Amino acid sequence: MPDGVGALFFERCDSTNEMATAFARDGVQGPLWVVAGEQGQGRGRRGRQWTSKPGNLYASLLFRPSLKPQDLVALPYISALAVRDTFIGLGAPDADVRCKWPNDVLIGGRKASGILIESSATHGGLLDYVIIGIGMNLIHFPEDAAFDATSLLAETGREVSVRDAVTGLASAIYARINAWNVADFDPVAAEWTNHSWGLGEAREIRTHDQTFHAVLEGLASDGGLIARLDDGSEKRLYAGDIFPVARAE
Repeated sequence: MPDGVGALFFERCDSTNEMATAFARDGVQGPLWVVAGEQGQGRGRRGRQWTSKPGNLYASLLFRPSLKPQDLVALPYISALAVRDTFIGLGAPDADVRCKWPNDVLIGGRKASGILIESSATHGGLLDYVIIGIGMNLIHFPEDAAFDATSLLAETGREVSVRDAVTGLASAIYARINAWNVADFDPVAAEWTNHSWGLGEAREIRTHDQTFHAVLEGLASDGGLIARLDDGSEKRLYAGDIFPVARAE
């Protein structure tokens, strides 16, 4: 672990994000990694269940930045780039590891990691704490996911321990956060875009209330995804999922 960063390892817990939240509410200052060998109630965005078999990485970082909530616009993209760094360091080919909006990392075009960021602000408007929850498919992956999934083992033939993976991830996150200039989103957006999946191509976009096709053009200065609709108009997306466009039979 980087100097000054703590880590707690648990054989099993309901959710590393929930455990990190409990530590934060109890006054733990962090930075602290909460790592579990297995989760009973792992979750992703929108309350979705995250498959949590032993052998994969389930970890959450608790830290307390002196920032406002609106300053976190870059954090999902910084976190994805750190996960990408980690997979490459563990043996995945650089060209195969891509970032998928809004919070996934793919290997070979299949989902290998998901990120869930949660935070709480004080009454004064500053952040009280931030939690970055990360799941990485090292060994196992769900075969019935909406978006095709994979694991590091399936893609590279390499079996990596959870401790080796979390050590690499902690170093990557630490380096990325230390290099982060909160006032300048452009370098983060440019690097994420350079390693992204699906930009410049037509994709199917699913939000909570509609499904449509659009060409993905990049990230806006406020962190939204710019989508160009069939009629030429621009739409900014802040939540949803993207998929390949289904081929006509």
